[in-house]
Amino acid sequence: MTDLPLLTWALVIAALVLGILAGHFGWGKRWPASLSKLHPDYLTGLDYLVTEQPDRALDMFLKLMDANADTIETHFALGSLYRRRGEVERAIRIHQNLLARDALAPEHRELALLALAQDYLRAGLLDRAEALFQQVSEVPRLRAIALDALRLVYEQQHDWQQALGAYRQLARVKAAPPRIVAAHYLCELATLAIERGDTMDARRLLREARAEAKPFSRAALLRAQIAERDAQPELAVRLLRQALTESPELLQDELPHLLKLVEPQARDAVLAALVAQAESRDFSELKRLVFAAIAADLVGAQPLRASIEKVFSQDATLQAVWRAGPAQYERTAHEIGALLAHAEKYRCNECGFSGRSFYWHCPACHSWDSFEAYAIVKLR
Repeated sequence: MTDLPLLTWALVIAALVLGILAGHFGWGKRWPASLSKLHPDYLTGLDYLVTEQPDRALDMFLKLMDANADTIETHFALGSLYRRRGEVERAIRIHQNLLARDALAPEHRELALLALAQDYLRAGLLDRAEALFQQVSEVPRLRAIALDALRLVYEQQHDWQQALGAYRQLARVKAAPPRIVAAHYLCELATLAIERGDTMDARRLLREARAEAKPFSRAALLRAQIAERDAQPELAVRLLRQALTESPELLQDELPHLLKLVEPQARDAVLAALVAQAESRDFSELKRLVFAAIAADLVGAQPLRASIEKVFSQDATLQAVWRAGPAQYERTAHEIGALLAHAEKYRCNECGFSGRSFYWHCPACHSWDSFEAYAIVKLR
């Protein structure tokens, strides 16, 4: 998160402190006749704010809070602001100071534990965050918040069984994310089962995944992988085509794989079926198929020729090449294919992260199902 401008930050802190002091001193519609009751550090902190030295001001207000036992709300507000600014060490210190108070009310202690766990999570201290979130999850009013945070911790640790367990607990309190998240957890577990050769367990997990979300192309892809290992190419082809129907954004990676599995004499029929499917949707789907075919060096495939010509003649950025003649457009298509081999093919529509590989789970923002085909060609 971008840091707040200095003046905005100063105003936020000033408002927080003034609010707390107003409540503490009972200020109503008028200011007291004298400011003599204020702690000297408060006036020093205000001076730092006026001179735009927010970090020194915050240090002074933290010292002020240590001197005053009635500033719990300010502790929480400042800790949250520190965390958002990325100054996690300071946020941790604030919340640890709170927890060190013997007279802290139980409800405030629970909130401080939750805040400290969030600090640890932001700092990447996953083991410490996990332990505190587990502790807070025993508090009924904070249970949903803590369980959801635990789920995210387990995701980052790639502990998919624990993540699924946290999801199930959230579902029982009606606070779970969409069911497709649980389906992805089950597919992650199925992938691990496939890697260790336990295809029976993998099939069971994929059945559970399809029960959570249907249609679900990821489950079809993994089932196709199992069918290919079991020397069932026809089943693998059927499952791959199902996955591509449900998620056309997978074409760039899976089209060559699909054609590798079909018999040579059946390839034209498969390509013709893909063309018909794309044309039945919209031009963007046809364009997606054409660029996947170009990347797979299928420019000369007869079932694709009319589609490639259509895309080149109708796409605003390619029309000039098309008008130069068939020989020119074929040469350009091959050049585009060579560029696509080194392109960042996918982009997360949540955070903008891009890469050559497709991810079900964005490595940057940890969103599920957020990747889309988006060739970013870098000239070298």
